[in-house]
Amino acid sequence: MLGQKKITPVDNDPNKPKQPTLHYYDKHGNPLEEPVLFMAELDTVTGARPRPVYPLLYSANIGFNFFDGVMSLFGQSFSSYDVQASLSLHNWFEPIVELGLGFADRHTENSNYRYKNKPSFYGKLGINYNFMYKSNPDYQVFLGLRMGYSAFNYEITNVTINSDYWGQSNHFSITNQHSSSLYGQVLAGLKVKIWKWFSLGWNLRYGFKIKQTNGSNSNPWFVPGYGTGALSASFSLIYTIPIHTQKIEYPIETIGEGDPYISGGIPEP
Repeated sequence: MLGQKKITPVDNDPNKPKQPTLHYYDKHGNPLEEPVLFMAELDTVTGARPRPVYPLLYSANIGFNFFDGVMSLFGQSFSSYDVQASLSLHNWFEPIVELGLGFADRHTENSNYRYKNKPSFYGKLGINYNFMYKSNPDYQVFLGLRMGYSAFNYEITNVTINSDYWGQSNHFSITNQHSSSLYGQVLAGLKVKIWKWFSLGWNLRYGFKIKQTNGSNSNPWFVPGYGTGALSASFSLIYTIPIHTQKIEYPIETIGEGDPYISGGIPEP
């Protein structure tokens, strides 16, 4: 009809806003209890960035390393015992302090000397990186770094040198030896909950000396907190002090750049 305004059907209107998609399944194909709406730009997985899921101050941990105590039962002649204190940040990064005492007393039937380290203090600062930061915090797989330092005294006594030519033996001692050592350690470890707030932690360490001063007449065989060689280990009993008590569910998976997908629940200790 002349002069009549043309009407465009709503369904064919190109300016009509796009409707959000209703999802009945999660990204693994499992049916959801209720349909979920996502905005279109959040619907596509676009390489999610690592980001924290747990609160900043999640828990504090206190541990005691008794690995050398166990090894001494099998004849190890040196020991380092330390206590550890750490903070769990987002269940992701864990700055840690280790303070302890180390000593050594080596004398065997086949040796011609006795080496003895007096009990000496050592300290370490470091951090752990938890690869399972989006999972149950009762279980961790981590890599870590440590920086340690110790100043200590030692002595080498009953040194015997035999001379087959002269048929004589010389005996002497090297006493009042002082040394210090600055060293680093790279470690890999596990943490597993055993009961309530108690856990066990294991780690293997590779150490490297950064700077060391030796005794006036000798080199130290043992360095407190470092050991006698580059490889060492730690076995600790750990007590966790919860700081954030709100229950957080798991497993947690990030869908694209959007909010985490959460299901299940962390059991009570």
